[in-house]
Amino acid sequence: MLHAKLDLAAIRMPWLNREFLLRASFVALFVLLTYQFPWRWLRFVTSAAVLRISSSLGMATARVSFDTIRIQGQLFRVVIACTFVDVFMGSIPLLWDVRKSLLRNASRLLAVAVIFFGLNLVRLEIAQVLYFRGVPWTLADEVLGGFAYFAVWLFLWRRTWRLLREV
Repeated sequence: MLHAKLDLAAIRMPWLNREFLLRASFVALFVLLTYQFPWRWLRFVTSAAVLRISSSLGMATARVSFDTIRIQGQLFRVVIACTFVDVFMGSIPLLWDVRKSLLRNASRLLAVAVIFFGLNLVRLEIAQVLYFRGVPWTLADEVLGGFAYFAVWLFLWRRTWRLLREV
């Protein structure tokens, strides 16, 4: 016991229960499965959206291939991680509420997919703007991406802990 009023043994750790461990295992499985598919259509749609947004901001743009675009003379290839599909797929086990119907869960997941896609486009475009204003690509894309991933996972874990406490 650290303090007379603080008994750590009496504190229930929601992240150590069986449901949490099962959900965490499914997160890993879903993310691993995500990378077993090429997601060509999503890479195309993501690159097309970034291409159009960059063009609307006055940048010189061109499509090079289904997943590669040229912005201000620089080539950018949209890979799976650039689509946020790994984040979405990993979020499914955390967002799924076993007390709700399949339709309700599917509706929630569709809304989350749309929100994640929009947030990801904002993230990608901010990275483009920062890069062309002189910020190194590692900082503009990877650090910004890390913050985006972290923010999403904080939201998801917080929601999952709330779900686990309600059960």
